[in-house]
Amino acid sequence: MSPDDMSAAQRDRRRHLLDTVIEMLAETSPDRIQMREVSERSGVALGTLYRYFPAKQHLLAATMVAWNEILAERLAAEKASGGRRGSVLDRVLDLYGRQMKAFQRGPNFARLEVELQTSDDPYVRDTLDERSAVNRTALFGLMDGVPAELARLASLSIGSTMLNSLVLWTTGRIGFPEALRNVQDVSRLVLADYA
Repeated sequence: MSPDDMSAAQRDRRRHLLDTVIEMLAETSPDRIQMREVSERSGVALGTLYRYFPAKQHLLAATMVAWNEILAERLAAEKASGGRRGSVLDRVLDLYGRQMKAFQRGPNFARLEVELQTSDDPYVRDTLDERSAVNRTALFGLMDGVPAELARLASLSIGSTMLNSLVLWTTGRIGFPEALRNVQDVSRLVLADYA
């Protein structure tokens, strides 16, 4: 069921479910989350939960979008208050630095990001594609003055580096400082002319 087709009460209930899973992910890994426990903790009947999200991966994908929106709202508030300062490179480093540090504070969200990015479920792919489009728009807004093709390549290379770094970090092959440095180094490389 699309949020656009829901009543205000249904959208509130859906958001409550997503907030419950966000709270759960602060405590436990995505693979340990069970639909029944989400139902119990949220106070939403299990049948109702399945009407909103017919599969656990659908619930988790929507939760990632909701979690991402929290950061996006903070950035939008800062932009509205004139908080967007510095060079293009400084702004991009700040954006990706915040995203990486959010993953550091919530490593289960990093694990979930990696899991969802490799999903072949059409709903999950579509949900993540919509989230990526929103994130790209925000990123391109920080890169005013950068030619469109370079902005596209910067988005692709920095985003790919971030995902790779999350994979390596969540599997214990590198530490978080190296993961963050990888993202920063690639950002500096592709946007060196906009420092």
